[in-house]
Amino acid sequence: MRWIPVAPLLVCNVFALSQDFGPIATRNHRATSLAFLRFEPCPNLLSFGQRTWEASITSANDLRVEVNGSKIVDEDYEVQRLALRYRQGLKRGMEWSVEVPILSRGGGFQDPLIDWWHANVLHWSDPTRDSAPIGRSSIRLPGGNSFGSASGLGDISVTLSKSLGGIIGSIGLKIPTGNAGSLLGSGAFDAGFYLQLQRPILRKVSLHVQAGLVWQGEARELPDTRRWVHQEGFGLVWQPNSRDAWIAQWQGEASALELGVPGSDATHRMLTIGYRRKLSSKQMLDLYFSEDRDVFNGNFPEGANVGPDFTLGIRLGVKF
Repeated sequence: MRWIPVAPLLVCNVFALSQDFGPIATRNHRATSLAFLRFEPCPNLLSFGQRTWEASITSANDLRVEVNGSKIVDEDYEVQRLALRYRQGLKRGMEWSVEVPILSRGGGFQDPLIDWWHANVLHWSDPTRDSAPIGRSSIRLPGGNSFGSASGLGDISVTLSKSLGGIIGSIGLKIPTGNAGSLLGSGAFDAGFYLQLQRPILRKVSLHVQAGLVWQGEARELPDTRRWVHQEGFGLVWQPNSRDAWIAQWQGEASALELGVPGSDATHRMLTIGYRRKLSSKQMLDLYFSEDRDVFNGNFPEGANVGPDFTLGIRLGVKF
């Protein structure tokens, strides 16, 4: 069996590194970011001939009111995202994948849950959220751009990855298949590259580091597209046994748009806590949630900053 440094696996009471464990494949689900290409952490590459179907469902609730002079960013919505991904291992340590997202943006169900979370877990309240009506679905950006509820196909992404001696290198292309007028896509092509490194640091713990750069095409219905977006992240994976893993990860990226509103244009950062269960030799289940700056009451933007207030996700992967 071929081993690569991805996450610990218990074999004969000794933890080695398994291909099956690594960071959670997720991204910042702010609606304006979802319209563009972003890379998600990937724990491994499939061997030649291996294939995987993955289905993830993510629910992200976002509320933001930022003002700079006459410029106003007003976002209040919840987006449900179903992502279907096919991966296939190729020769020479390569893999290709395609992701098809289906989006539904509306009022959602999380508003009362987030109010409870803020009051009983984080022990503070957000005046903006306290005064906002439950179940609103609205996005207003400077320049008169506004969007309401919408559902449909998003922009499809294709990725080609290769093992580079302990580093996974990826290039990606996003195809404008979503309706840009409803903010289900950007209406333009994007492209980028991404590097991932995995290293064991303790007997049951591995470190995962990512960095990338995305070139964004000019969005058709969104103002002031940022041309280049950096991505970075790192995560710790603790695997206490051969079937379970707990993941803590941090991800950052530049804002998709440069709107001239500092609170909206600031670097997007989020924290994710996840649990992975190996259901069988061919099935893997992920459960996870992500937090923005609310987790620190806005006092530590380097740790968590701009993003949805709360993100919940589940992913099922099946090898065949």
